[in-house]
Amino acid sequence: MATRYHEFKTQPQIKKDKKLSDHIRFLSASAILERAQAVLGSVVRPVDQRVGVLSELPADAEQPDIEMDETLENSPLAVISSDLTEHDIWMSYQVPRRQPIVLSVDTSLSMTGEKLALTAVALAVVLLQFPDDAIGIVAFENESMILKRPDERISLQQLVERFLDVPAQGYTHLEEGMRTALQLVRSSTVRGQGKPASTVLLTDGKYTAGKDPAYLACRFPHLVVLKMGNEKASLNLCRELAQKGRGALREVAELEALPAVMYSVVKDLLRGRSLS
Repeated sequence: MATRYHEFKTQPQIKKDKKLSDHIRFLSASAILERAQAVLGSVVRPVDQRVGVLSELPADAEQPDIEMDETLENSPLAVISSDLTEHDIWMSYQVPRRQPIVLSVDTSLSMTGEKLALTAVALAVVLLQFPDDAIGIVAFENESMILKRPDERISLQQLVERFLDVPAQGYTHLEEGMRTALQLVRSSTVRGQGKPASTVLLTDGKYTAGKDPAYLACRFPHLVVLKMGNEKASLNLCRELAQKGRGALREVAELEALPAVMYSVVKDLLRGRSLS
């Protein structure tokens, strides 16, 4: 059903019946989430080690422990008088490492059917495993659409249903998809969420609208290209985008491998591994 969702929703009897249309969308999204659950693996989240006073301990601090040496050095009088407050006690702790990521996904006609369903599975896998990370999602065909901003919190069911309802039209405006992704990258960096955002671009490397997008690649701090399919004619453009974007090219020849490959790439980025 998820594979043929765009075909189903255009049927006259379904278009006229909103309740039926909503039910088909719900079932399709649920099937995608079920498939995504089967792909998940275990992940050890990267952390940063920090030291600070107890009063400033962040809510997401892990493994907090009193730092006696720091406490004695910074608050000796309070220690001697046994008059310690939360402003005098120093702690060592860990916090999850933050790495904003923007996923830019081709949803044009060349990516419909099984490609689109498996792309939805790939997105679901990423967000199931990393629900609290700053991950933005852009979909593009004739135009581009922001499905999720990096700081937005929505349910996975909502996200998958949004993705399924992106209109799959005849042209691929790769330039527009990259331009919108760049806007999200810059907004994430401005908000000070740590390192500049990495971008993962999912495309078959073909565009039928707009200009050659290669000129945009150098504006990305880090651009990873996932090339779908075995088409060799579009391989050079994908390689050029990755090189100019100081990133890497990953070829995904088999559709079935897409969820696992995207999961692996995002996992490495969040662990701080360099993909170049």
